[in-house]
Amino acid sequence: MNRSFTNRVFGGVCGGLAVSLHMNAWTLRVIFVVLSVISTGSVALIYIALWWTLPQESLIIDNKRNIFLFLWTILVVVVLSVTWIGHITGELVGPTGRDLYWPVVLVVMSVVFSLRQVRGERQ
Repeated sequence: MNRSFTNRVFGGVCGGLAVSLHMNAWTLRVIFVVLSVISTGSVALIYIALWWTLPQESLIIDNKRNIFLFLWTILVVVVLSVTWIGHITGELVGPTGRDLYWPVVLVVMSVVFSLRQVRGERQ
């Protein structure tokens, strides 16, 4: 799974996912936008996490499938989804009663960004 180099509007995530899922990229883009509005931006965070974790498709280098990268991407999406569900149901609160949604999201996004930087230095 890669971000598309040629079929992109913003980050190439929907274009790349559309190829992997055998869907129309514009249908996937509309789904992302509608779900982002419904979830008050949580799906947009998943899009950003996918943008940070999925490698860019290369027209020169044949990117081999990396199972670790695929599992890492699935883990990030699941963690952000569970965090959002916990936020909506009111289950994600700290001992003081404060909502922990944004702190958890910021930590997850920071880890994703940091690992992306480390991966970029090794390539």
